[in-house]
Amino acid sequence: MTQAATSGYELNLEEYWQIILRRRWVILFCAFSLCAFSWLFTWMNQPPPLYASSASVKITQSTDMTGLLLQNLTFSSVDDMSTQLSLVKSYALMERVAKRLGLIPKNLTSADIRSSSSYMGEVLDLKDDVDAEQQGTSSIITIRTSSSSAEFARDLAQTVAEEFRTFNIEEKNKRVFEAKRFIQQQIVVVGDRLKKAEETVRDYRQKNSLSIAGQGSEVMAKVVADLEQEYRHQSEHLNDLRFALLQLRQRVQRGRWDYEAVTVSGKVSQYFDGLNKRLVEMALKHTELSTNFTDEHPQIRELRSQANDILSSMVDELANQVSLTQQRMTELQKSIEAAERKYQGVPEQALELRRMERAVTTNEDLYNLLEKKYQEVLIKEAEKVEEVSLIRPAFISHIRVNPIRTRQTAIAGFILGLVLGLIISLVLEAMDTSVGTIEEVESFLEVPVVGFVPHLAHDEAVELFSGTEGLATSGSELERQIRLVTHFAPPSTIAESYRSMRTNLLFSQSGENRVILVTSATIKEGKSTVSANLAIVVAQQGARVLLIDADMRKPLQHKTFGLQREPGLSEYLLGQLSWQDAVRRISDVLLGDFGVDQVLMTPGLDQLDIITCGRKTANPPDLLVAPAMGQLLEQARLEYDMVIVDMPPLLHTTDATIVAGKVDGVLLVYHIGAVVRGALKRVKTGVESVGGKVLGVVLNGVRGELSSDYANYKMDRYYAYAYGEHAEEHGHWLDRMNAHVHLVFHKCYKYTLDWIRGRGHKGRS
Repeated sequence: MTQAATSGYELNLEEYWQIILRRRWVILFCAFSLCAFSWLFTWMNQPPPLYASSASVKITQSTDMTGLLLQNLTFSSVDDMSTQLSLVKSYALMERVAKRLGLIPKNLTSADIRSSSSYMGEVLDLKDDVDAEQQGTSSIITIRTSSSSAEFARDLAQTVAEEFRTFNIEEKNKRVFEAKRFIQQQIVVVGDRLKKAEETVRDYRQKNSLSIAGQGSEVMAKVVADLEQEYRHQSEHLNDLRFALLQLRQRVQRGRWDYEAVTVSGKVSQYFDGLNKRLVEMALKHTELSTNFTDEHPQIRELRSQANDILSSMVDELANQVSLTQQRMTELQKSIEAAERKYQGVPEQALELRRMERAVTTNEDLYNLLEKKYQEVLIKEAEKVEEVSLIRPAFISHIRVNPIRTRQTAIAGFILGLVLGLIISLVLEAMDTSVGTIEEVESFLEVPVVGFVPHLAHDEAVELFSGTEGLATSGSELERQIRLVTHFAPPSTIAESYRSMRTNLLFSQSGENRVILVTSATIKEGKSTVSANLAIVVAQQGARVLLIDADMRKPLQHKTFGLQREPGLSEYLLGQLSWQDAVRRISDVLLGDFGVDQVLMTPGLDQLDIITCGRKTANPPDLLVAPAMGQLLEQARLEYDMVIVDMPPLLHTTDATIVAGKVDGVLLVYHIGAVVRGALKRVKTGVESVGGKVLGVVLNGVRGELSSDYANYKMDRYYAYAYGEHAEEHGHWLDRMNAHVHLVFHKCYKYTLDWIRGRGHKGRS
């Protein structure tokens, strides 16, 4: 398309728009790629999230007598609000905030913090994250904070406001707070002394088993009596245990279990009671077993063995309890002796206890006095001067103050991508060496464009043929319908393009060019489809047409019309039969894959004869160069109104070049963008070099976006010359009747011709 400037015209706005449509995928790819890259780059390089929070405090001048007196007696030229703003960001206040937030230990002094670089860094970082601003001329200060954590920003703003308020209160009421602090310290000291004195009295009483000093004699007498009573009880229990142990040992020594439980006066232990319970259960089980078995039965013997083990364990437990009881009695005897000795020293211990109790009383009186003074200080503290009040607390906000502009960046990248894609499209258009517009083809090749065939996509084909009764829209049938669109969809726009091509050819021929060779520069440009449809539209006009499939390498016409490939052109050129015998007529089409309904769908096939390619040969050019090919074309010229020869592409074979000089003209099929202009020019030059004549070019695969010449050329399966639904149905009925009449006439003609030929052969014989 770079020939636009040299061919006598320049691109206008509409043609630029066509370039954009033609290269739209390049433009969109660049736009979306740059959009995605911009978004990803912005997202990957986003700054750390930063969240903000704020709190507001109000500064109020003192209104009590103390504050008014200080205000009247003090004069300062310094702005008080500026001082308060400086105090908000002061180092002293940031130290208090850092301690409260737990960033540094609370027990450190200012000197300790300044001596540590890490602690100093924490305080200075907080100072950088805090800002204070006066609201207009009011007495309100807004404290703003920022942090990578929304929760920390909220806590920092709230803490700064509260600590600023506390700092102001402490400065205005320093004397009261100092007195309060001193009393608090003394309360702790005196409380500790009182606690120690009370603990000393308690320990002395416990150590000497003393209660109140005046009742020492009575208490000690009662203690000795209780110990002696307990000793007598343990002695009786020891005698019971010894008697039970003696009886049980005698029972065990007998070696036979008498199936009786062991009884002991008084409680021995839980373990002994459990063993006794198991012994009773085994006695019951022995009673049940003895009703069915003798004493020598294994179960009874096993039961007896277990009972003996339990009795041995009971002996051991009784012996253990005897030993424990003896130890207990020994301890009681010692306790009685110790209590009797203490009874003699009670008066001296009572005097020491009274001295200790006097120390407790002294510390208790001092502690009560300090508590009283502390309450008085609290009352004075309630009357403290308070100039700073919190009027708006800090709230959490999850909205970033430094949002990432991914959307804006993506939009900018998309717009830049559109511009870049447009530039690339214009560069590709300038580098494109193919031809696309009618003016380019006619100017470059110096031959007319006799027609153009619009592109028919698969979904458009399905829609086009779905409205026609009796047609399949899938598989090979749909492919055949696309190849013969002039027969299966004659009202369509694409069929009309073939009729327009037919008109242009007839007017350009002036009645002289009757044998036309159809070829292309390269493969898959649609020359076979153009040949078949051109033959059909000429036959539909009433002319007798012969379609010769001379493409012996990749023949398609026999598949297109549903015919047998052999015999055909190759058999004729080899001398195996005459060309008349190789001709296939409508009767052969009816007997092929088409079917009667599809053949009679549109009139015109009865005027079309076809010669298939025949079987493949090793060297097709040797057959085409034979005189028989020229004789075929000359004889067919006399018998048919038009002969159309489908030949292989010119760039790949020499077949079409051999036959080009024997026909009246060559019709060159060019698929838009298939080959560069140089190759197209070389094809035309090759045809002319062998004496051929290029009648014109057929542009195939035309899309609306390829050029402004076809921008408004759309597919429409409803396009026809009949108006309305009734007219269309009426025309379809007339076409079917006309096809039936032509079929009957053709059959009569064929039978007559065969009869004459048969008589002629008999006469010659």
